[in-house]
Amino acid sequence: MPERNDFISRNDVVELNDLASGIADYYFPHGQIDPIIIAEKTSISYSFGNYEDSFDGLLECLNPDFHIFINLDRLIQAYSERARFTFAHELGHYFIDEHRNALLNGLSPSHCSNTGFKNRNRAERQADYFASCLLMPENSFRKYCNYKKFEFRIIEELSKKYGTSISATALRFCAIGNHPIMVVYSFKNCIKWYWSSIDFRFKWLKYGKDRLPEDTLASEYFELNRKSDKTEPVFAMDWFNIKYENQANLPFKERCLMRGEHCLSIIWEE
Repeated sequence: MPERNDFISRNDVVELNDLASGIADYYFPHGQIDPIIIAEKTSISYSFGNYEDSFDGLLECLNPDFHIFINLDRLIQAYSERARFTFAHELGHYFIDEHRNALLNGLSPSHCSNTGFKNRNRAERQADYFASCLLMPENSFRKYCNYKKFEFRIIEELSKKYGTSISATALRFCAIGNHPIMVVYSFKNCIKWYWSSIDFRFKWLKYGKDRLPEDTLASEYFELNRKSDKTEPVFAMDWFNIKYENQANLPFKERCLMRGEHCLSIIWEE
């Protein structure tokens, strides 16, 4: 995912959301989505195995059949949040007509995927977005959010409800949640990507993607080794490029998930 560009086109967003949400509603009108059952009902075989560091998941076409490989060496557990997302991602390569037809016609090699919105390849980003929409269908997601005041616990509750990671859930909330938020992922004190709701007040970070702004929870984690598992107050001027002086002290909230050299920040206006 890039810093503030569309990682897929707006047409893709609409079409993939409709496709994935329709499949989810058809197979699971109620309850948590199980991508394994969807594979079984569409006659896609699958296996969980140890494939070292070569991929997270792989969709292979054995014309006319399809098989999904899930790599336990990278995903640890067969039913972890990441494994569920990876399986849904491989289903995306199957259900997206362009991807499936390319495999059937020998125009594309087997889809060897590293999931989690990290790959810049368009097909991989499409499959990532499909997975997000499949596991978190729009109608039920919006219904859960309706009339709730946004707090970080909403992301936690949605993550538990849908069996998805906090990062995937927060990005889905950016797309269809009921309150504007921004999600920033940083590694070794360097911003790797950020994404926000379309109606988020500010679109640009203080120093772009070069480095974290100093007076933020994320920066303090890397620079001062200060860890926090609480939501803390910040101001607009701490995170964002400010166009008008009267915006500088607008109150925001920041919550971080910190682990090793990784930090995911969720930021929202009070």
